[in-house]
Amino acid sequence: MCFSAGASFGASAILGVVGAIAISKAKTSPERLFAATPLLFAVQQFTEGMLWLSLKNPGLEPYQSFFTYTFLVFAMMVWPTWIPYTIRRLEKDENQKKIMNVLLSLGIVISLGIGYVLVVYPVQVMTGNHHLHYMFDFPAVTKSFIWLFTILYCMTTIVTPFISSIKRMRWLGFIFLASWLFALFFYNGFVVSIWCYFAAVMSIVVVWIVAGISKKQLAVEVLQ
Repeated sequence: MCFSAGASFGASAILGVVGAIAISKAKTSPERLFAATPLLFAVQQFTEGMLWLSLKNPGLEPYQSFFTYTFLVFAMMVWPTWIPYTIRRLEKDENQKKIMNVLLSLGIVISLGIGYVLVVYPVQVMTGNHHLHYMFDFPAVTKSFIWLFTILYCMTTIVTPFISSIKRMRWLGFIFLASWLFALFFYNGFVVSIWCYFAAVMSIVVVWIVAGISKKQLAVEVLQ
């Protein structure tokens, strides 16, 4: 997580187990993709744990940049595309799919834009109050667009679960929203790192959602 190397590695281990459970309950390819979400969180948290170590261990300092950018790729590039893509794959309602197609397209644009930012602008990692703060060397003009990125990022990751016709999926949206607001109000300046604190809770909901889908499919098969 964002508080220490040990917390990050511990979260990574838990997320790995939860991810394995989620995948074991999945029956179809779309379900397996969605169920793999905790495993991606596990890799992300492991990377941030290694980043913590590189900040304190001179022997790992040469790899600090690699850990920094790997974490940011997951935190800022993967989720705006992964969340709408995997939820869309699960969707059966054609009208909902059309809306999700728009959000997925938006997510791809955001991911590509962040990729450009990561390549062009240097990133520095600062520690403070047991948290990590990722500082981009943005020019003044670019900083004025951060709010727009935040809104678009939230639209793809938070709004998509609410659009889904899968009722349990809405709880994922609630947790995304609640955790983002919590990080924004109580840990402003550390949102990118703190938001990942809730990955474990999100992942448990993923297992619950996958189990519900499988149960519903089983019931349909029995009736047939």
